[in-house]
Amino acid sequence: MKIYQKKSVIARVIYAFLAIFLLLVGFSLVFASSADFIKSNQILSDQKNSQEQLGVKPLKIFIPSIDRTLDISDGYVVDNRWTVSETGVSHLTTSAVPGNRGNAVLYGHNRDEVLGKLWKAQNNDLVYVILSDGSITKYQIFERREVEPSQVEILNNVGDSRLTIYTCSGFLDSARFVIVGKLI
Repeated sequence: MKIYQKKSVIARVIYAFLAIFLLLVGFSLVFASSADFIKSNQILSDQKNSQEQLGVKPLKIFIPSIDRTLDISDGYVVDNRWTVSETGVSHLTTSAVPGNRGNAVLYGHNRDEVLGKLWKAQNNDLVYVILSDGSITKYQIFERREVEPSQVEILNNVGDSRLTIYTCSGFLDSARFVIVGKLI
């Protein structure tokens, strides 16, 4: 009887340590992400809201290589938190409007019905963005890579006209998968 009780006590202690370990890992992931949000928010606050300047907004994105047509909603960074559409993609309103000079940034969830298959898109594939003025912009993918959340240079404004699309990837969404296309 005493041997069974000792094993039971040992099992409880092991479970308690395991629970504490998992909580610490979870908290460290949250705090690391918060630091990344702060860093990216500092970069974004330096960029002007090109949507407000032009009055044109992106409405839909079509990525033929992964058979996705998705609505585009406005995306904001509020209190170092990114607003994300649940069913489509979000356009970071502080980035360029697709079709104009600069880096137009779109992002969305890594779910099958949203951008879960983005990794299948290859260099030279085409991406189309439909704008509120009825025009269609066409991009050709020239770069695809996985980055750390802290690598916020993918959000930087650039001198050319490009489209950056990204979603979470990796274990527990610890990385970001990015594709970049040039306007053609």
